[in-house]
Amino acid sequence: MASSAKRPAFQIALVAVLVCVLVLLALLQYHWSVAVSRAEQSRIEASLHTSVTQFRREFHRELAQACAVFHREPGTGGGDFRAGYAERYQEWVRTAPHPDLVAHVYVWQSGPEAESQLLLLNASDNQFHPAVWPASLAGLRSRIEPPERESAPREPGQPPAPDMRMGPEMRMFAWTLDSQIPALIHAVNPGPGRRWRRQELRPEPPPEPPRATGFVILELNRAAVEQQLADLAQRFFSGPDGMVYNVAVLNRGGTLYRSDSQLTEASLTPPDAGVPLLPATPVENHMLTGEPAGAPPAARGPMHTHFAMILPAPGSDPWWLLVRHRGGSLKAVVAADRNRHLLLSFGVLLLLAASMALVLISSQRARRLAHLQMEFVAGVSHELRTPLAVICSAADNLAEGFVGSKEQVREYGSVIRNEGRRLADMIEQILLFAAGQSGRHSGELQPTQVSEAIAGAIAAVAALPEAADFTVERQIDPDLPLVEANAAALKRCLQNLIVNALKYGGDTRWARVRAASTARGGTPLVRITVEDRGMGIDPADLPHIFEPFYRGKAAVAAQIHGAGLGLNLARETALRMGGELTVSSEAGRGSTFTLELPALAGTSEALPRSA
Repeated sequence: MASSAKRPAFQIALVAVLVCVLVLLALLQYHWSVAVSRAEQSRIEASLHTSVTQFRREFHRELAQACAVFHREPGTGGGDFRAGYAERYQEWVRTAPHPDLVAHVYVWQSGPEAESQLLLLNASDNQFHPAVWPASLAGLRSRIEPPERESAPREPGQPPAPDMRMGPEMRMFAWTLDSQIPALIHAVNPGPGRRWRRQELRPEPPPEPPRATGFVILELNRAAVEQQLADLAQRFFSGPDGMVYNVAVLNRGGTLYRSDSQLTEASLTPPDAGVPLLPATPVENHMLTGEPAGAPPAARGPMHTHFAMILPAPGSDPWWLLVRHRGGSLKAVVAADRNRHLLLSFGVLLLLAASMALVLISSQRARRLAHLQMEFVAGVSHELRTPLAVICSAADNLAEGFVGSKEQVREYGSVIRNEGRRLADMIEQILLFAAGQSGRHSGELQPTQVSEAIAGAIAAVAALPEAADFTVERQIDPDLPLVEANAAALKRCLQNLIVNALKYGGDTRWARVRAASTARGGTPLVRITVEDRGMGIDPADLPHIFEPFYRGKAAVAAQIHGAGLGLNLARETALRMGGELTVSSEAGRGSTFTLELPALAGTSEALPRSA
């Protein structure tokens, strides 16, 4: 008893421990998933930053290769600064990976008395020829044309006016990108500025800033720039399955490039990365190209691809590189992956919990089944011992000669016969149960008359000794349809139901068997009911009465003999024949068992039986 009392407490404690372990695993899984998602987001952001930097560096390198051809350091050379440009340009066209990046090469040169001219490099003869300002360079012309000559005399010591306008965007040591054209512009001067003195005794003022004598204008091929951007986007922002990110290069004036024709600025908001395509300051320029900020220009070669510093024109609208993940924002994509991983993880935990629950339920059922089997063994042993004891006792009396008269011999023979039949029926039920568990079923289904099966079952029960004074009423509708069943199995099923009514019918000693035609869902059926007015079934026992070896508490308390197999065999037989066996009961008022079997359409028990 102590062991039985401890078992439920141990099981409850085990279940509580397992639940705590599952909760702990769920918490650990959640924190681990959050940590992994954060690390993954940091990794993706770092990778994206690297891709953006490489994208900008490679694009800057392509522009710098073109600028290197026409770059001229301040104070170098003199005379016509166009000397050698054509030859270097032809060399670049032969060796550059994207020579079509430059559409036209212009040189604007200031002449004496403020005369100036625009020259265009002709690719056919490799010479510069005078040209008219094109409409695409109209905005640039207004910024580099020289101002009117000063009409008022200069003060003593005042430097002369510069030969041409030098706005802040026209840097002597850097190339300026005009993103609206687009074009690269570089100011050229013949030499360093001169020094001057206001008065002989005053300190020498700082040197005069260099004055530009011309400009080199590289008008870029927009289509080639777009193609270059597309190649770089495919190189740095794509994966095995295509583009991972949506990429666009744009400014307020419009879009220069977009990786998807349906892409809009709204679909890129907010971007995962948004930076100017070209650096805005010399320091950023050196950081992007990798050139040290203090490296002297003379230390770099004339064709060095990194030496040309390219800066956007101040006040202009630069190109912006916008990158956004195709699945939405980077945070949303990482969050979706985290939620998916959490869902999978919690699904595994739920599966584990379900497995644990099934193991616990299976162990409980196995323990309960073992208990039922022990009760079955004890009950069967008692049931077997009783008829065997009676048979042995009667046989001993006959063998010892204590029975002399024919009447006594006949009585003893009847006792031995009845007990032998009881013993045979019990063994038959056990064998049938074993055959059902192993999947072996005897007999084939064939058209069967229900009335004959009912008559045979009632006759078999009437032959039992305990059936004395037991009344079985029959209400069978005429012309019942045939059913597809095994006649012997159907008779045994009905016999088990009637015997059950006999055992639990109480003092009424009455049962009723009814058979009628019915239908459900358009399917014709034959319904057979076995009704008694006995002790009924307790509601707690009702869900279990069809389980093997199960016997209700009331039956055990009343010491009603049985092995707990009759109802289980009856239900299994009904299922094998395509039918259904149900029960309704009320404690103290009796029980009703209902067997429904599919009827054979167009047949009747009045017709000749099929072979």
